[in-house]
Amino acid sequence: MQHTATWIVVAATGALLSCPAAHAAADCSASTTAVAFGTYDLLATTPDDSVGNVTVVCTYVSGGTSQVGFTVALSAGNAGNYAQRQLKSGTAVLGYNLFTDSARSQVWGNGGAGTTVASGSFTIGPGAGNRRREASYPVYGRVPALQDAPPGSYSDSIVVTLAF
Repeated sequence: MQHTATWIVVAATGALLSCPAAHAAADCSASTTAVAFGTYDLLATTPDDSVGNVTVVCTYVSGGTSQVGFTVALSAGNAGNYAQRQLKSGTAVLGYNLFTDSARSQVWGNGGAGTTVASGSFTIGPGAGNRRREASYPVYGRVPALQDAPPGSYSDSIVVTLAF
């Protein structure tokens, strides 16, 4: 028996950051590429792994050169907790999770309850090469093997929160 599972991401963007005149003001946003697990084979003995992406873009608005720090958090989705997220198809559930590392050992969450967030910073300002800065963060997904679930199209909505 095979199942399809997709991860839908809802991107949230930060608001305009206003700083004193001596510092740069930046507008930052996040965009996403979904973690698409494809067809789940419940007889497979290995986990179903996939990778998506969160891209952070900050654009210079005004002021002088400054450092813009940011964090990227992910919501718990359907499950309401980070222990194991849930892909749903009606009332049927497939457990899965999202991670910041390729070893899939650091659950990507909000920084609480044993989860981690992605973070970074940019130097931004009026100088050449400093007007638009971008960073990409892979989102490593895993659906554990040998789950008993009926065929269907499974999904979850994850809210990406960018704080800067």
